[in-house]
Amino acid sequence: MGSPAARADVAVTAGRITDVGDVAGRRAARMIDARDRVVAPGFIDIHSHSDNSVFVNDAFESALHMGVTLVVCGNCGSASAPVSGLAAEELDRSLAVLDTRRTWSTFAEYADACDDARPAINLCSFVGHGTLRKCVMGGTARAPSRDELATMRALLARAMDEGAIGLASGLIYPPSAYGTTDELAALCDVVQERGGLYASHIRNEGERLVAAVEENLEIGRRSHVRVQLSHHKASGPKNWGRVKESTATIEAARDAGLDVQADQYPYTASSTGLAVTIPNWAHEGGRIAMCERLKDPAVRARIRDEYVETGRNWDRIVIARARRRPEYSGRTVADLAREAGKDPLEWSCDALIEHDGDVAIVHHSMNEDDVRYVMAKPYVAIGSDSSANAPYGPLSFGKPHPR
Repeated sequence: MGSPAARADVAVTAGRITDVGDVAGRRAARMIDARDRVVAPGFIDIHSHSDNSVFVNDAFESALHMGVTLVVCGNCGSASAPVSGLAAEELDRSLAVLDTRRTWSTFAEYADACDDARPAINLCSFVGHGTLRKCVMGGTARAPSRDELATMRALLARAMDEGAIGLASGLIYPPSAYGTTDELAALCDVVQERGGLYASHIRNEGERLVAAVEENLEIGRRSHVRVQLSHHKASGPKNWGRVKESTATIEAARDAGLDVQADQYPYTASSTGLAVTIPNWAHEGGRIAMCERLKDPAVRARIRDEYVETGRNWDRIVIARARRRPEYSGRTVADLAREAGKDPLEWSCDALIEHDGDVAIVHHSMNEDDVRYVMAKPYVAIGSDSSANAPYGPLSFGKPHPR
C-alpha cells in the first residue's frame, strides 16, 4: 500500500533520485517549486490494452496526463506477440484499422518494434492464452492434443525467455474460453518455472463468479504460479453484492498461503466488444467465421433461445465505436434497434457482420457499492482496462468510456 505521505525535498542527479529529506542550502542547476503538490513515482497501469496503440501514438498523453509511466499489456488472453496463423491474420486486420502494419512474429521482434516506436512511456506484456491457441489451433473449440499443448508451452517459454512477464487468459473470450483448467495449469507450469505471473479475466463474472474465481485459484495451487485476478467485479444487477462472496474466497486462499492478488477498474461500466454478447460456440474459427455464421437465421434463432435463459440488458449497452457507422457512437443497442425496426439481437448481428465483428461497447453493468468494497482490499490494484486514446489521429475515433 506504500508509505504515508510526508513533506520533504527531493534531490535528483543525472536522472536518479539521490536524496529525500531536507536539502535546504544545497545548490541545484534547476529548482522546481512543488509546495502543496504531490511528488510521486510514475504510476503503473496494471491492466492495459495499449498493445498496438504504441505504433500510432508514441506521445501516450492519455496515460501520462494521469501520471502513468508503465502500462501492462497482453491482458484478457489477447496479446500482440508471438503471432502466427489465425492470430497473425486477426492482428493484421486490427492494425490495418489503425493505419499501421505488423513487422514482427516473435515476442522479441515485437519488443524491438515497441522500442523503435520510441513511446513516451514504458510497456511490458503478457503472452495471451487466446493468442497461443490461435497460433497453434486456430479457433477450434476443443481441448488441445498432447502435441498442440507441447507447442503452446514451447511458444510461451520462448516468449518469456524473450521478455514476456507471464500468461494472461480471457476465459469469456473465445478461443481462450475453450481452454480447460488442466490446459491452463500445464501452461502455468512454464510461467512458474520462469518466475512469471498468471493473470485471468475469469470465466464468469455473474451468477458463477465464485466458481470462476475458484477455478483460477486451483490453477495457482496446481502450478504454484502467482495469480492475478483481473478487474474483479460482479456484473449484472441480479449479481450485485456477490463480490463479498468472491473476496471471501480469495482471502481464504491467501490465508492458506496462495500467492493471489486482484485488480479492478474504478468504474461501474466495462469496455469490451459487442461480440461478447454472442455465445462462445458461435465464435469457433475466429471473428470472420463468426460473422458468416451470424448470417444464418437458424443460428440467430438458437442464440435467441439461449437469451431466454441468460437475458441481455440491451438498454445498458452503449456503442463506443463502429467505424463504418460513426452515428452509432454514444447510443444504446436498445435505442438503435428500435429506430431500425429490429429486435436487439437482429440489430447486433447485422452490426457485427457489417464491421467484421469489430464493434466496441460500453456496458453499464456494475454497482458503485461493489466497486468501493473491492477497492478497499489491500491486495487490489487499479488498472484502466483501456487502450491509449487521443483527441486526434486513429485513436480519436468513437466515444469511448472515460477510462
